Amino acid sequence: MNSIFKNYLELYGEPTRKAKYKSPDGKVIQIFKWDEDQTDEGVVMYATMGASITLGDKEESCEFFIGLTPDADDIADALAEVALYGNGTTHVPNSGDTVTLSYDLWHGTKARSFMFTDGDEIVPSTKDEHGRQIWFIQLVPLFEEELSYKKEYGEDALWGAFENAEVPYWSSSRSSLFE
Repeated sequence: MNSIFKNYLELYGEPTRKAKYKSPDGKVIQIFKWDEDQTDEGVVMYATMGASITLGDKEESCEFFIGLTPDADDIADALAEVALYGNGTTHVPNSGDTVTLSYDLWHGTKARSFMFTDGDEIVPSTKDEHGRQIWFIQLVPLFEEELSYKKEYGEDALWGAFENAEVPYWSSSRSSLFE
């Protein structure tokens, strides 16, 4: 069994939904969903498997996850794209890096960007079958104004603004911090 999937199973059990994407060059990305009652996070969890094949190097790689409530299953397309291309390089994204897609992340939102952030407290890192360190990177959806703020003032300032305004960044029905 794949060590990444085993890691997910140990944390959350069997996923309630699975989606599979195949890139034009044959890379396979899977997206898994766990319902809120399967996680201790108070959210529906979505996670990738396959990013570790396309991103990183022989020492380390990554997978991605996001928690949302209520669920937004059509986020799977955006997750698959991020799993294939990360932040636009083949490197493991750093905390605070962002990526903007050409479409809304899910139906009902105007957010088009993800910020990458350290997810080890939620999904601990693991080693894959080849001994590579696999990091689990949390994705935070950002609206255009939030992305601009982050670019101007930095990741810590954005987290501070979220905290001060009590922004539930995990809410799939939230609006921008600046609306």
